[in-house]
Amino acid sequence: MSLSRAALGLACLLTACGESKPEQAVRAVLAQWPRDWNARNVPAVCGLFAPDVVLSFPGGPDRDHATMCRGFTTTLARTDRILRYDAPEIEDVFVDGDLAAVRLVWTLRITGDGLPAEIVEKERGLDVFQRQSDGTWKIRVSYAYPDVRS
Repeated sequence: MSLSRAALGLACLLTACGESKPEQAVRAVLAQWPRDWNARNVPAVCGLFAPDVVLSFPGGPDRDHATMCRGFTTTLARTDRILRYDAPEIEDVFVDGDLAAVRLVWTLRITGDGLPAEIVEKERGLDVFQRQSDGTWKIRVSYAYPDVRS
C-alpha cells in the first residue's frame, strides 16, 4: 500500500470517514437512547437531555427536564403496554462549535393489552444539542411533531 493511501486510510479512521468527532458523539448518544428506553433505564433516558432543556410538541405546553422525566417514569412503569423505539432515522447533523442541530425521525412501536395489533407512530423532530461542561452532548431544545408521511 502506498504511503498516501495509508495516510488517507488513517485519516478516514480518525474522522469516521468524513464525520467529525462531535457529529460521531451526537450520533452515538442518539443510537444509545432507544436501547436505554427499551431497557426501561429511566436515568439514562432522562440523561440525554440537558438540565435546562425545553421540549416542544404542537398542541401542548413546553416541558422542562423535571416534567419530561416524570412523564418518562410514568410511561416506562406501565405494564399494560410495551413501548419500543427503533433506532432513529437521522436525516442531517449540523455541528458548529458547541452546538449541533439534528433532523431525525423516531419510530415508536406500541403493543399491549386491548390492542388488536401493533401501533406504529412516527415522529419527526429537530433537536439542538449543546456540548456540556463535561464534554458530553445533550439535547438543549427539542421540537417534535407527528410525521405527515405516516
